[in-house]
Amino acid sequence: MHKDKKYQLEKNTTVNAYHYGNVLEMTDTKPISKQMGIKPISKDEYINLATGMTMKFKHQNKQRIQSPENLRKTFRNLRRLIIANFKAGDIWLTLTYRQDDGKPMTDTARVYHDFKSFWRKFISKYGHCDYLSSP
Repeated sequence: MHKDKKYQLEKNTTVNAYHYGNVLEMTDTKPISKQMGIKPISKDEYINLATGMTMKFKHQNKQRIQSPENLRKTFRNLRRLIIANFKAGDIWLTLTYRQDDGKPMTDTARVYHDFKSFWRKFISKYGHCDYLSSP
């Protein structure tokens, strides 16, 4: 949201405050169902509040990497971690990689092994460093 724009909360709205680094971030906790104008009645059905019709949720079996909303959440949380743990003058890098076939890495045992190997080489070359990891 742009700094100059004002955002008005509804009365009695709960907010979450996140303080990290020199940033204070406040978010409202209005459930996504209220933002979308629906009322869930079961895990499979909801009422469209505009029409009163009962509808079925379209359950999608997407991997996290494919969901734009989940990617936004991941990046937001990663931004918070970085700001909270780094200061001016610190150097940081992001490590990412894929399987040999170009698909996202899913083998957690391999990821752990590869990172341990990388980290040993990194420390032997650059000395003690701290690292921050995110799932």
